[in-house]
Amino acid sequence: MSAVYGALDEALGRPVAIKVLHPNLVGDKGIRRRFVREGRITRGWLHPNVVPVLDTVSRDGVIALVMERVEAPTLADFLTRWQGGLPLRELGQIAVGILAGLAAAHEQGVVHRDLKPGNVLVVERRGRLVPRIIDFGIARVLEGTTYTLTGAVMGTCRYMSPEQVRGEPVDRASDLYTFGILLYELLTGSPPFDDAQPYALMMAHTNRSPTPPSEVCPGLPPELEAVILACLEKEPSARPASAAEVRDRLDEALGVGIPDPEPRVGPAPNHHQLLAVPGGAFRMGPERREIYLDAFSLDRHLVTNRQFHAFLVATGYTPVDPGRFVAHWPDLRGPSPAQADHPVVYVSHADALAYAGWLGLRLPTEAEWEKAARGTDGRRYPWGRDTPTLRRAWFGQRQGTAPIGGRPEGASPWGHEDLVGNVWEWCADLDEPRFYANGPTTNPRRPVAGSSGPVVVRGGAWMFDDPRTLRTWTRASHPGSVRLDTLGFRCAG
Repeated sequence: MSAVYGALDEALGRPVAIKVLHPNLVGDKGIRRRFVREGRITRGWLHPNVVPVLDTVSRDGVIALVMERVEAPTLADFLTRWQGGLPLRELGQIAVGILAGLAAAHEQGVVHRDLKPGNVLVVERRGRLVPRIIDFGIARVLEGTTYTLTGAVMGTCRYMSPEQVRGEPVDRASDLYTFGILLYELLTGSPPFDDAQPYALMMAHTNRSPTPPSEVCPGLPPELEAVILACLEKEPSARPASAAEVRDRLDEALGVGIPDPEPRVGPAPNHHQLLAVPGGAFRMGPERREIYLDAFSLDRHLVTNRQFHAFLVATGYTPVDPGRFVAHWPDLRGPSPAQADHPVVYVSHADALAYAGWLGLRLPTEAEWEKAARGTDGRRYPWGRDTPTLRRAWFGQRQGTAPIGGRPEGASPWGHEDLVGNVWEWCADLDEPRFYANGPTTNPRRPVAGSSGPVVVRGGAWMFDDPRTLRTWTRASHPGSVRLDTLGFRCAG
């Protein structure tokens, strides 16, 4: 149906995978719709156990998905390596991670419908196995869609739920049945039903009871067998209510020896809230020079510790020039829960670019940042001309950053918060003080790539008392390699 190619995103310097729909299938509306839906469903997801789609491309008769490139074997490869089943420690790491990814999908109202060993990549990181779910090509969105496949059999026969076999509507319970098959196979080395003929396999799912796994693995903890058999119930209503419930029961069955693959602050939000800024002219800088920008979008909030930690867990990102601090956390588990929703700090310009690129986003240009903050009426502060207060901006403090989302009175004309105060924000541009006075008047930009010069930062920060640092035209710069407790970023699209 498709081919996958490795490629390099030259603009961001990151490896990507490009999944191209076979040319002979581009004309099939049903297949094309399924393929494009995969991109729409997972684009922008931010979860360590899901591989997101970064972009969808349709050009000159070619339809392709651009995805994060993950160099890792599939779960099918692991099962081949561990013939006869995995040790409980490795089984637990993989199973709990898959459940976390399913829970994230289900929270978004998405059922995978084709979960199988070939659709799970297994990344080995710091002595742990981190599964990452791929291929949402036949996933179903539970809410807000008129596209269903009732009456059609979708999925791989060996890993189908009874309701899929019957062509009935499916929900989260279908994914939990398939997870039960995977768990059975991880434990015993074989799926519960392994008939050679597809029809016999489908009938087994609807009519036959699986061989109890304890008969294949003597001495199996009865609690673990109970979890597997509960997931493999023929009736959806008899299965566990959620992936989270299965996770809790699995934790109890396997004991405390399985490390928790989730960050200690909990999962990150699955997407950024990008707010649109319309195209058009505005007055920029103290010179109030007229600048024209195309339409763009900008994060409502600064990137948080929680979000940046999810990026590190998912990608294993290692800074090129790490310096002394990376995100100012005590260890690789990430920030303390109390700091989870504070803006991430101690990130270099390269760190910010890497994070944005992972999501298929970018950093804003200096002109974009100023337009988002200043609007088209030339306001002094994002909220207008009124004097800055702590209800509008976090500044003049000594205790550090503040959580995002607590100062709506300081929002910009388009709803962006914390554009001034809290932390300075990396922009995409190389600093040249006179550039905006003398440079182009349409979409001006000074790319940083290939230069060691200082990079523009905007917005002021928590420790600065002078309200002039909060003016929408105030600018500063830092070498791109620095990491400071007053410096963070937000993404643009």
